[in-house]
This record gives sequence, C-alpha cells and structure tokens, in this order.
Amino acid sequence: MRKQFALLFVIVSIAGLSFCNLSAHAQEAAPPAKSGADEKKPPAAPAAEKTPEPKPAEKTAPQLPGPEKLLNGGNFWDHWKYVSEEEKEANRNVTWKVISGGKDQPSVLVCSGKPYGYIRTQKIYENFQFSLEWMYPNDPNANSGILLFTAEPDKVWPKAFQVQLHRPEAGYVFPTPGSGAKSANKLSPTMPLDLPVGKWHQCVLTCRSGNISVMINGVKLGEVTGCDPSKGTIALQSEGSEIHFRKLVVEVLAPEPASQPKEPVAQQKPDQP
Repeated sequence: MRKQFALLFVIVSIAGLSFCNLSAHAQEAAPPAKSGADEKKPPAAPAAEKTPEPKPAEKTAPQLPGPEKLLNGGNFWDHWKYVSEEEKEANRNVTWKVISGGKDQPSVLVCSGKPYGYIRTQKIYENFQFSLEWMYPNDPNANSGILLFTAEPDKVWPKAFQVQLHRPEAGYVFPTPGSGAKSANKLSPTMPLDLPVGKWHQCVLTCRSGNISVMINGVKLGEVTGCDPSKGTIALQSEGSEIHFRKLVVEVLAPEPASQPKEPVAQQKPDQP
C-alpha cells in the first residue's frame, strides 16, 4: 500500500514538473506584445509630383523678304502701274522705256517726260528703304521727282510726299500741295547740290514710322517727320524733262521698336543736421 502511494506521488510530481516546463517554454516562444508607440506606421504616400508648366513660346522676329529689284526683276510692268493726265491717248511704252544696259551693266529706264504723270509700284510699302540712281542726259534745268506714301485715287497729282529731283532743288521734300498730305516739317537743303548733267547720282530714301530720311550721293540731307499718310506706293514722275533711272531697289524694314519709358529716379532727401 505504501509502495503504491509513493509511486503515485512520483508520477504526479513528474507530471506537474512537465506542465511547468511547457508553460515556461510557451511564454518564451510567444513574442512580446508591442505597445502602440513601438508599432511601425505604414510609409506615407509620396507627394504628388507637380507637372512643370509649359514655357511661353518665344516670339521670333518676322522674316523680311529682302531686297526687291523693280527694274531688272522680270517684266517691268509686273512691278509698276502707269498713270497719266492723258492716259486714254498716251502709250506707256513710249513715255517709259526700258533699255538693256549691255554686258555686266544694269538696265536703264528712260522717261521722256511727256505727258505729265507717273508710274507707281503695284505694292504698298510702310517701313522700307528705296534706292535708285538718276541722270539728266542734257537739260541743266531738268525736272522730275520721287513720290513716297502715294495714296489713291490715281490722279495727277496724287496725295503723297515728293522728293524733289529738280537740279537746283534736289533733295527738297514736301507734301503734294492741296492733296491733304501733312507732315510735322519740311526738308529744304541749305545750298544747291553739285549734280552735273550726264552723270549718275544716287538717292537713298529711308522711310520708317512716318519719317523720311534723304541721302544723296552719300550725304544725308535731313529728315521729314510725322508724315500723314505714313504708307503707300512709290512713284517716279514724268514732269516735262527726259530723265534716266537705274538700280531701282526697295527693301522692307522692320518697324522701329517702341521706346521704353525711363523709370523716374528717386529723389534723396538731404541729411538732417
């Protein structure tokens, strides 16, 4: 009896010891509970990338057409229109005749001077430079002229500004009398130019923003400003005398950039004593 009791006690003791070991092992195997502070938060979503704003397109300067020949560039009458006070009876090819200049020489436009009238460009120009050479073959008192900013209607004489080629007054610029053309001033050379008969002379006219600058034989004579009209056709006069023209070239110019107003300079107060 005692042996059976002792054996039962040993079995119970061993079972209790095994249970304690299993509990301790389970506690060691289980991971420790994490506090809220120790819990890792999910990574924040990356901020949305801003789409770069498109840069404004850069403004490019308009392409200018370049020099245009009005005498040697194809058919002469493709560039010019004939106007005469006797238009119904006059023959344009008699008053205005193109003669070949020969080898390596420019063609020459010969104007008989009769009847009175002019030829004007088919195109209208505003900002441009017009250059030519002219010669009076024999008359020391010959008369002709260049008309700028010529406006319709076509008549003798039109609304325009005349650059005088009359030998004693070459370079004088004025609006056609009674036409309604106006300018802020006139250009009158202080002394007659030395323009011998039978010799070629050069004229360069620069027209921009309603201003006309005149240069003859490389000498700038002056400028007429505030022209109204400030655009129109270019015309050559037939005014009673034979005159020859050559090297007729027009070149379109870019308008003058608008002047920027200057910022006022801040006035500094004098130091107080």
